Amino acid sequence: MLTFALRRLVLGFLVLIAVSIIVFVTFRLVPGDVVSQQLSEAGAVTPELLAQKRAQLGLDQPILVQFTRWAGAVLAGDFGTSLWSARPVFDLIGAAVVPTMQLAVVAILIGLVLGLASGVTSALWRGTPGDLGLRVVSTLALAIPQLWLGLLTLTGLAAVGYFIPLPYRTFLSDPVVNLQQVIFPAVALSLGVAAALSRLTRSAMLEVAEADFMRAARARGVSSATLYLGHGLKNALIPVITLLGTQFGHLLSGTVIIERIFNIPGLGNLLFEAVASRDYTVVQAAVITYGLITIIVNLLVDLSYGVVDPRVRERLS
Repeated sequence: MLTFALRRLVLGFLVLIAVSIIVFVTFRLVPGDVVSQQLSEAGAVTPELLAQKRAQLGLDQPILVQFTRWAGAVLAGDFGTSLWSARPVFDLIGAAVVPTMQLAVVAILIGLVLGLASGVTSALWRGTPGDLGLRVVSTLALAIPQLWLGLLTLTGLAAVGYFIPLPYRTFLSDPVVNLQQVIFPAVALSLGVAAALSRLTRSAMLEVAEADFMRAARARGVSSATLYLGHGLKNALIPVITLLGTQFGHLLSGTVIIERIFNIPGLGNLLFEAVASRDYTVVQAAVITYGLITIIVNLLVDLSYGVVDPRVRERLS
């Protein structure tokens, strides 16, 4: 297991390097930079002043030189300072990653509960109107864009006279207000996860239902609920866990939209503002943070296979 984990970490690190290079190069090819943005807001843009400011920030250097300096600093644990606010990037990322992780974890838990419950129920009700209804709902949930779903949630809350309290409060400072601020965006994020898990859980449960050990248990008179929940669900968890890992990555990308809509000061909101202001250092640090979280989650998902299925653990040993 240790060798497998180390191999996956090395591969993840190589992927992270490739992503960093792609983001670094492509973002600098986009017209405009942080200097032109700042001077445009100040209302004083001259070629001389642009050249002077770019030289101060090192933006006049070749891309290879800029990347080498940045990568060396990152390897030394220094993400630099924000080109827009001059604040340490590490502090900005540290403050933003906590709301994003809380939102993602709450959303994935809600999606997991709803997805497993509806998937197992749909399998139990196979061929009935209830099964058809759950499948239609899950298809609709997959088809709804998160942007529209977030706006619809806000509109629905306003229609019933409820407004999410502002400004944002951390869980430690005010747990009640924090949960009020997180629960609705988490539900909006979780519906896509729940729909995907529901469809896969139903398929996996129906596939397991045809296995020999399920037929033997059914012949012994085991009830359908006990059969599916006690025997079938555990054996159907491998594909469900796999999907859960990939959905967590999609869910993190969805926080960029949801955090903006619900005014949550998380990593997605920070990345949105950094892209708008061409703040290269913040964008690169945010992308690396997203990549690290995704790599760690995927590694945990792979290792969890051994917990669910001992045969997988033996192959990984």
